[in-house]
Amino acid sequence: MPGGLAPPPGPADQTAERERSDGSPAKAGLRGIVLPALVAVLVGCLYLVVQLSISTTATPRDLPVGVVGTADQVDRVRAQLSQTQPGALRLVALPDAAAAEQAVRRDEVRGALVLDGPAPQLLTAGAHGQGVTETLTGAFAPVARQAGQQLAVTDVVPLTAQDSRGRALDHTAFAVVLGGFLFGITSYQVAPQLALRLRLASSGLFAAAAGATGALLSVAVFDAVPGSAWTVGGLVALLALASGAFAALTLRLLGGVGTFAATAVLLILGAATSTGSDPAEYLPGWAAPLASVLPSGVAVQGLRDAVYFAGGGVPRAVVVLALWAALPFLVIAALDAVARRHG
Repeated sequence: MPGGLAPPPGPADQTAERERSDGSPAKAGLRGIVLPALVAVLVGCLYLVVQLSISTTATPRDLPVGVVGTADQVDRVRAQLSQTQPGALRLVALPDAAAAEQAVRRDEVRGALVLDGPAPQLLTAGAHGQGVTETLTGAFAPVARQAGQQLAVTDVVPLTAQDSRGRALDHTAFAVVLGGFLFGITSYQVAPQLALRLRLASSGLFAAAAGATGALLSVAVFDAVPGSAWTVGGLVALLALASGAFAALTLRLLGGVGTFAATAVLLILGAATSTGSDPAEYLPGWAAPLASVLPSGVAVQGLRDAVYFAGGGVPRAVVVLALWAALPFLVIAALDAVARRHG
């Protein structure tokens, strides 16, 4: 086939795989029978281990929560929480209800308990998902009951009506990462010796298309993500570029093995630590740092901050995603230069 995708493999040939394996029947069997099954099982096991290790330990650690009240009230709440949920919540003293609401809206705290009014009030941010609201309600409802009162819960940063479970950002990010993974792998399979400038042009075209379609579907068509389509589209485009660049680098470095390396990083670890369901405080200790480094988590947090909160985390997301996009191409350029020098 003169160009484009490779042609179909053709009919089975009993001797073909033996010839590809230097005439060794044992190597042919390992290559065609054992290796595909082994790789598939290893990828599936890695996915299962990562997902189960996270889902079975999804409890908060050091979750920042504001509290408004006298020093004695704050001390009593802290003492009660140390008995019922040790290490789960980190109380941050705030001066008044207005400051508490502002802190929640700016995502400086995940929620806030206001004790200086006629009745205890819990301010939550539904944009963080149901898990955070359930955690805070379960922690502070007994505090109100102990005082003979009922806890009033107010969601000051609610999700959109079309995304009541808070999964739209996570789904958007995963779809873009999956597309970037396929783009990066396919670009090297279709044109392994394409000039770098043309590969960059192709990557830019893909990123622009991914950003436009991601924003169109999530913001305009399904109305599942609030905010500016330009902001959403820009972050989605950066995520697409970063995912595609990393996948291309793994294939350039490792050949066929790079497909599985990219799968492990982008689709398994990235998806598991994306913070689409719960904030990073719910991840186990080994996984929490990945949420601030891997493209999926960086993009989801940047998108959430842009469309629901004050947007303070967007610049960091842009910088990190830009590094994920630029560094792989710089490495590829260096590898190509070395190969030409020794070619």
